[in-house]
Amino acid sequence: MRAISKAFGHVRVLTDVDLTLRPGEVHALLGENGAGKSTLMKTLFGVVQPDSGTIELADAGAVSIAGPRHALSLGIGLVSQELSLVPQLDVARNMFLGQTDALRMVPRRDDRRKAAGILGGLAPHVAVDAIVGDLGMADRQLVEISRTLARGGRIIAFDEPTSSLTPTERDALFRVIRQLTASGKAIVYISHRMDEMRAIADRFTVMRDGHVVASDAMAAATDAALNELIAGRELSRALAGRPPPYQATACGIAAIEPGPVPRLALRQLSTDRLHAVDLAVRRGEVVGLAGLVGSGRSAILRAIFGMDPSTGGQILVDGVRVRIARPVDAMQAGIALIPEDRRGQAIVPMMSVAQNFGLATPGRFSRFGIIRSRARRTAIERYVSELAIRPPDVATPVADLSGGNQQKVVIARWLAAGAGIVLFDEPTRGVDVGAKAEIYQVIRAMAADGAAVLVVSSEIPELLLLSNRICVVAGGQVTRTIANDEHLDEHILLRTMGAP
Repeated sequence: MRAISKAFGHVRVLTDVDLTLRPGEVHALLGENGAGKSTLMKTLFGVVQPDSGTIELADAGAVSIAGPRHALSLGIGLVSQELSLVPQLDVARNMFLGQTDALRMVPRRDDRRKAAGILGGLAPHVAVDAIVGDLGMADRQLVEISRTLARGGRIIAFDEPTSSLTPTERDALFRVIRQLTASGKAIVYISHRMDEMRAIADRFTVMRDGHVVASDAMAAATDAALNELIAGRELSRALAGRPPPYQATACGIAAIEPGPVPRLALRQLSTDRLHAVDLAVRRGEVVGLAGLVGSGRSAILRAIFGMDPSTGGQILVDGVRVRIARPVDAMQAGIALIPEDRRGQAIVPMMSVAQNFGLATPGRFSRFGIIRSRARRTAIERYVSELAIRPPDVATPVADLSGGNQQKVVIARWLAAGAGIVLFDEPTRGVDVGAKAEIYQVIRAMAADGAAVLVVSSEIPELLLLSNRICVVAGGQVTRTIANDEHLDEHILLRTMGAP
């Protein structure tokens, strides 16, 4: 890729970007959210047409990629950060959707056999006849990856492929990637996890604000140097003001003393996936939920927010029982949810940043049923500045934002709503190191203002960094609650969770 440039309206997202991929190697593409990484890959895959620049293939010379189908015919595949599966279809149909001519019938058993062969090396526990809509986020991501592998290709780009995967699933993916490079394929790998880059990548390119700022062998740069290249500042400066990671006081991130009545309390709460959960979160406190995938961590948040019907137990807000049968009931009780699946559950992609911002508080920005666009715009512009949402134009469709900036829009929505209880499900999934530090600051600020915060995260260091207490979830139950003190570390918590 030579001198690739692209602008959306007045916002320039790529400027003279060069990227060279070699057969048999993994090339890491690094940068903060909004740096232009995903847009560059969409250009390679034909989803976005560049304003200028050229794409050259070894045996075809300069090519103009008209769209994804053309890219696939050239041997280029993309595993996107945002899943593009059809929830109503089973795994096998999703894996081969669009790969055959509409007039040619393919025996169903052939699809199932091929799908099982591909899944066997990556996700043997996923049944080929399972309906995708019934799968969790981690398994959906594995199906998305398998779908791209089923299409073959000599150049495959992975955009945050492990954001919902367990360490075991990640290791299986790495084995598949090594097999691909051993056969001569070129891999582009986008991730914000430095340990993954060290484990899998041969070379790297760092992008910042739509420009390439560095490119070299992975072994030639330290983690500190890469972080500074990515963020354009020292990482310690980005995390300035954080509390000690193992603060043992009841309210280590806030000046507010917790009252005798918890802001949020669950008493014997049960659903189809939960069994008599007891849990309390006080004002000014961050409580982490730790557990393996499928343990019931996210199911607790879904039950609190009215997404899954309860079959027993109680939810209390400030000591008063509330009946939550649907999300609107939770919102009226002052409860907010930032879900793991941003695209499916938190944003309307074709609506603007300002329109998405106003979804939780429609009455605040309307009069007699008419939206007051100027008032809404003024409100969101404040949060755009405070949260460093990029690009800053609030008329931009939220689909054009990176995953991290979409997450900031969702957070801004609930900040404006003034929710007293905030539920975060994987708050930094697919978020770069700089944006991650900013989201941590927001979570701490919410607690410092008196909110009760409940955080689900698969990243153990994140839970240790944020939480005052950590509840371990297994089999749909809270099995243990432990203080996050100086004696608790990642290995102890993993053993407590029952991880191998």
